[in-house]
Amino acid sequence: MRRGGTIVGIIILCLLSCQNPSGKQPVEQTRFLMDTVVRVAVYEETLSKEEIEMAIDRAFQIMEEVEARTSVYVDSSEVIRINKASGRCRVPILPEMFSLLKQSMEVSEATGGAFDITVGAIKSAWQFEANHPHVPEASEIESLLPKVNFRNILLGKDNVLLAERGMRIDMGGVAKGFVIDRGVGVLREAGIRAGLVDAGGDLRIFGQHPYRDRWKIGIRHPRSHEGELMGVLETEASSIATSGDYERYFIQDGKRYHHILNPKTGYPADGCISVTIVAESAVLADAYATAVFVLGPDDGMALIERRDDLEGLIVFEKENVLDYLVSTGLQDRVQFTEKVESLVER
Repeated sequence: MRRGGTIVGIIILCLLSCQNPSGKQPVEQTRFLMDTVVRVAVYEETLSKEEIEMAIDRAFQIMEEVEARTSVYVDSSEVIRINKASGRCRVPILPEMFSLLKQSMEVSEATGGAFDITVGAIKSAWQFEANHPHVPEASEIESLLPKVNFRNILLGKDNVLLAERGMRIDMGGVAKGFVIDRGVGVLREAGIRAGLVDAGGDLRIFGQHPYRDRWKIGIRHPRSHEGELMGVLETEASSIATSGDYERYFIQDGKRYHHILNPKTGYPADGCISVTIVAESAVLADAYATAVFVLGPDDGMALIERRDDLEGLIVFEKENVLDYLVSTGLQDRVQFTEKVESLVER
């Protein structure tokens, strides 16, 4: 593990087209999905452009379908049906939902509940998506905390029951990664050997880069409104996800309240500014980015270092400047630009 100085924040931006000595350009499409711009870009010379475009279209179709099934804003979604039946009856689910719930529960177990999709009941009270979000009353949060417990998700082979009335699952910390993985799966099934799916900064890269040994991912300062890059991460095929306090938040009485809630307290997790996780699958990168954010810099990095399947970079505030921790496996793969003064909001 390496401890940094006063520089760095993270938003992922894939640098596909710059410094391209071969002149080869990816075939790509962008669409609005999961409340963000999703970009699919592929390199493939054995298929025609028409075949590639058809594969990309199919990938977007599948991603849209999966988003609709996991959304808390679509009345017909599996998540809504599960939440409405909480404490009453089992709900039939499709194999994809079974897989997503199972993976979510496994991450919850591995992180001691730092990641918990049953935080949905409390997240609803915060109303981060409303025009005028506000801090709930302490009594309301206290009354909802007993409904947050991933062990009360009773998962069957093809059905699920939330054991307590009023329980709500929220896939916001894991669905984007799951959707990305499904999109990549469709592309690979179509014979595409290299490319990426980038959903607003969370992305999965697959295959060999066509003209480099590694893919390059830009790092941007989390307190910069101009998008300055602070460094570059070089990686082979992998998935990268970031959780940050700048994604959805509001200010009340001069204090920032962001949407990443600590399942044990019901309040926004403190300690981190952003967490970036590198993993094999996007769903695991997504879930562990949230979990590490909740755990905080020291416990979060300890978790990363204990696992062979994760690497990470944690940015946090220390004495009004930004500091960072880099996991052992990333130390030789992250190159930061020269240090600049941190853009900490006063």
